[in-house]
Amino acid sequence: MSDLVTRILDLVVRFADSGRLGPLHCGMALQNVEELIGPFHDRMHDSTPRRWRPRLHFWHDLEVLICHGLVVEVSLPLWRESVTLPDALGGGNKSVPSRLTISEVLNALDATGCAWKEAPALALDDEARGVRTVAHDVHLVFGPESCDTGVLRLHKIYKADPDVDQENHSPRQGKTAS
Repeated sequence: MSDLVTRILDLVVRFADSGRLGPLHCGMALQNVEELIGPFHDRMHDSTPRRWRPRLHFWHDLEVLICHGLVVEVSLPLWRESVTLPDALGGGNKSVPSRLTISEVLNALDATGCAWKEAPALALDDEARGVRTVAHDVHLVFGPESCDTGVLRLHKIYKADPDVDQENHSPRQGKTAS
């Protein structure tokens, strides 16, 4: 395994084991995220932005869903050949290989003692597989490659804020956004 692949696998394992992508985590204010990793890339022009509508923000390949000015989900799509991550997350703004097999990821989680369990609801088709970590509820979705359905690769890893109703992206009853 190359150093670059090892680096992305280490990042995935740390995210799965801690619920944080480096210093980035759910509940952070957008302003703090921008101070940490710089201004986001605006891929979705919105002529009338509304603070209460969830909006996806991008930093290279990193995706952060913001609602009410707070991070409600952090995700990293890994279905591409390579991904580019912000410097503050250890990416150095360079593309790194991202094609991790299910066995590489699950073996690495087991080796670090990061407990996980099957999460079939995450998989959208019969050939895909979803798992989630027990301690921090980080979701990992594996899917087949288009040319070889026998090999499942990590397509996406993400963490959603447990205190936010994911259907309407508002604080759960009894919780308030700080």
